Amino acid sequence: MIDEQAETTSNFVSARVMIDKQSPYLNSFILNVGSNKNLKNGMPVLDGENFIGRIVDVNFFSSRVLLIADLNSKIPVLIEPSANHAILAGHGLSNPTLEYLPENHNIQDGDKVYTSGKEGIFSPGIPIGEVKIEENIIHVSLFSDLKQITFVNIKIDKDKENK
Repeated sequence: MIDEQAETTSNFVSARVMIDKQSPYLNSFILNVGSNKNLKNGMPVLDGENFIGRIVDVNFFSSRVLLIADLNSKIPVLIEPSANHAILAGHGLSNPTLEYLPENHNIQDGDKVYTSGKEGIFSPGIPIGEVKIEENIIHVSLFSDLKQITFVNIKIDKDKENK
């Protein structure tokens, strides 16, 4: 089962979640693939089409994923339809929040949140979740349930892989 994978000709590598470490503050996965499948630090990890985290540690046969709910996770995002940029900050078990929004933003419940691509690591437009405003705090309800993930896809950039 450790080597269980789905084969594909696309620019994705599929991996199985071997260890799901979730605590009130730290949220990460250990995957059954690593540098043996050309994984590198910083690569985006998806549940279906939804962004859930990034690779932060790579060994030959395994890698660790920092999930977007982790206390240490900060991801540049774009909110649609307002086109505002912000930082999605993880808080442990609660939903991530949006920080560093412009003062005159017009964010509303139900707005969609995507990766912005501003940091140059992730492609822009990968879906993350939708806005839920509670007590003047802008939370993001994730499209993926991080507690229910067994398989993930890691997006491999073929151009960067050959460098």
